[in-house]
Amino acid sequence: MDGIKYLEMKNKKIIMKRGFWTGLLAFVIAKVAHLLITGCIGLILGLTFGNTSLEDLMWDLISIVDNPGVGLIFLIFATRYIYRRLVSQKITISKLGDTK
Repeated sequence: MDGIKYLEMKNKKIIMKRGFWTGLLAFVIAKVAHLLITGCIGLILGLTFGNTSLEDLMWDLISIVDNPGVGLIFLIFATRYIYRRLVSQKITISKLGDTK
């Protein structure tokens, strides 16, 4: 009997509630993703075209990707997508804190 209760207590399914904190978490995840993606794009372009004749083209592409307007549009759509995924998914949390 104790084994069955342990298994029931071990795995709990929760759904994140709609609200401010879920939206803030989605925004922070989107912001970190934005910084990682733009950093990787800049690094790849810098390593690829760093000392070549296409260096001016590289800086033009970096300035387009690093534009605040592009960043704002990315943040709006990424935050919306992440928020919907957080609210709609069931997350299984075990006693040890692992997520499945």
